[in-house]
Amino acid sequence: MSSDELSIEARLGAPPPRVYHALTDPGALRSWLAEHAASAPERREYAFWGRHTPQGEIGRQTLVAAEEDRRLVFAWTLDDQRTTVELRLEPYGADGTTLRFRQDKMPTLEELMAPPGRRDGRHSMHTFWGLAVANLAEYVEGRPLTPKADFGPARPREIRAEVVIGASPEEVFASLVDPARIRRWFGWEAEVEPRVGGRMTLGLEGEISAFEPGKQLVYGDGEGTVVNWELAGSEGRTFLTFVQSGYSEDELDSAAQHEAGWLGGIAELKRMHELGDAWTPLITELPGTEEGEPT
Repeated sequence: MSSDELSIEARLGAPPPRVYHALTDPGALRSWLAEHAASAPERREYAFWGRHTPQGEIGRQTLVAAEEDRRLVFAWTLDDQRTTVELRLEPYGADGTTLRFRQDKMPTLEELMAPPGRRDGRHSMHTFWGLAVANLAEYVEGRPLTPKADFGPARPREIRAEVVIGASPEEVFASLVDPARIRRWFGWEAEVEPRVGGRMTLGLEGEISAFEPGKQLVYGDGEGTVVNWELAGSEGRTFLTFVQSGYSEDELDSAAQHEAGWLGGIAELKRMHELGDAWTPLITELPGTEEGEPT
């Protein structure tokens, strides 16, 4: 893998023809990927745009190649650079698909950690596609989708998500405070001191200000950014509300990038609990990481 490529691998519980249809049918694309979509590979047409798409103006994509049930390649202009996106489909097991995704001309790992410019273009691809692939899996498997991120100019300053998870609040809460579980669904190492005043590094390095097992987890960085997880249970399900506040009006691009990341993580948290042994996490390789090293 070249140093500027983003790579994602996922196993989807549906055969390649169903996945290819979801990748190329306009109605399907509007369900799991974008606010607007137009697709007709036989006429070399492929486009998606709107507020759920980074730099979401119409006309940024161009179809390069389409092999039915096997491969889709399109160019996507972001930050005035023409990037190439390729999705390959391979049969997996009796009725599944291995999806291999790559996109070139991505920022280096160092640039991702400290972006020199806006975050709502190439710098958002690792979070945008993480959420998109998770929602593609939900769509082809016939499961409820996770909300999409808002990349529009009128998006709110805070990040808010509400989802229902088919597991008890106690089980879900344990996955928010156990570093080994966090590593599985969030993809990054986390430090947790499970008490008020303890250290927390899940998506934000800060101090825990509220800790009620099965009900609430709140932590902040002391500079105005606060993450709040609230859980309520009914009949073996968890109603999870996530809020991150503290973004200013000139940080909406950062809020959008982080919203996609949080929603992608929440989608994996949900799938981990509901699919059990049938769940496999996304494998993501960021530019500059060692090949085969998941993030």
